[in-house]
Amino acid sequence: MKKRNIVILAIGVLVLGAAFVFAQKAVHKGFGGGHGFGHGPGMGMAFRALNLTDDQKAKVKTIMETNKANFQPIMQALKENHKKMADLTSNGAFDETQVSALATEQGNLTAKMIVEKERVKSQVYAILTDEQKAKAAQMHDDFKQKMQERSKDRNAGASTDKPSEF
Repeated sequence: MKKRNIVILAIGVLVLGAAFVFAQKAVHKGFGGGHGFGHGPGMGMAFRALNLTDDQKAKVKTIMETNKANFQPIMQALKENHKKMADLTSNGAFDETQVSALATEQGNLTAKMIVEKERVKSQVYAILTDEQKAKAAQMHDDFKQKMQERSKDRNAGASTDKPSEF
């Protein structure tokens, strides 16, 4: 059960990260490739696979630029929250009240990020043709299946008899 929750959380983080990465890349590098984390071809390749028209590309870029201001403060707050948690527990001490408060804050920030991501997604989907929407849905299903297969492969060798080590 815990592993399933971790996989679901990892997929959620991946999707949120992809939305943020694309938002950053659309503003800074256009829709092309690039190198390094945050500048890879991921979302650009996805949009190329949808064969967006020049007009659609311009609209997506505008959507990303417009919504970038909504993502940045949330991402900054998530980063600061992560640092606070690391600082709070770095000496081996555990204050459940403080950790719980930071965890709640992290959950609220994640919820805000999901709302923003879904807002952007709906705006982008609104400019797609029915064929592009169907292709995007198929690409999403394929990605989800691939992630499930990877998760199975990772978990195949893991024993549930032993406690996990970090």
